[in-house]
Amino acid sequence: MDPSLAGLLGRVWPALPGVAARARALGFGWAAISTPFVRRKGTRVVAHVGVIDVPLVVAGRRRRVGSIHAVCTDPGWRHRGLGRALMREALAWCDGRYETIVLTTGIPEFYTPFGFRAVPEHAFSRALSPPAGPGTGRRLTETPEDLRLLRRLLARRAPVSERLGSLEEGTVFVVALLLTWGDFSRVHYHPTLDVVTVYEVRERTLALYDVVGPAIPPLGTLAAAIGADADRLVTFFAPDRLGDGFAPEPWTATRAAASGNAWFAGLMARGPLVGEEAPIMLPPLSRT
Repeated sequence: MDPSLAGLLGRVWPALPGVAARARALGFGWAAISTPFVRRKGTRVVAHVGVIDVPLVVAGRRRRVGSIHAVCTDPGWRHRGLGRALMREALAWCDGRYETIVLTTGIPEFYTPFGFRAVPEHAFSRALSPPAGPGTGRRLTETPEDLRLLRRLLARRAPVSERLGSLEEGTVFVVALLLTWGDFSRVHYHPTLDVVTVYEVRERTLALYDVVGPAIPPLGTLAAAIGADADRLVTFFAPDRLGDGFAPEPWTATRAAASGNAWFAGLMARGPLVGEEAPIMLPPLSRT
């Protein structure tokens, strides 16, 4: 990454340059997949808008979507229109490449003038039967062997949802994972299913963030492999591939903040996002 850009990002989000460097060392280069739009004052980058190409499945159809990320201006150069100018530049570039552009934000009013609209999202919950055993998974680590395993599964991944799922091959996944939790402690490999799950248990609720593998197992099989001591399941993706019995629950910024998951609230889209008529959520680790 350009050191001057890393400096700007570090002034706005102190953890981001270190996470990007760590992900690159693991073989997932964030700078390699992001197209940057910047403003400089001398050699110093003072504003940035990034665009990442994200392959999604939307309503059963594969599509490439542009994802806006890391929109920021140096604190000493704000309120001069630099961010708005870069947004116009980035969107002009995107318009020749993508039918739809998405982003996640806590300040939707900044993006509305550029044609973005808020997309309602839902978490999905249902009762969960007690596990019959301790589960068959193990935590992934950052060893070369586990990274090869993760990269293989990401390269062959089935979308976790046909309504709205990702086929992204790993850099967004790993950077989001490290930014959120700092490690792989919530990532588990289940060899009998050849899938990776990302989950945690909170007060007997299994919070399931993603499932990565060549096929998505049905809920009973997946729950048995996880073996969590929980009697309720919440998925942060549409569970159409897991089976029936889920209740959609509106995912608002207030609810996200109360649950400690504010980082993936505030989805916006510019252009058609087929599937909005049914309850959806863009999986958290597919967001830039």
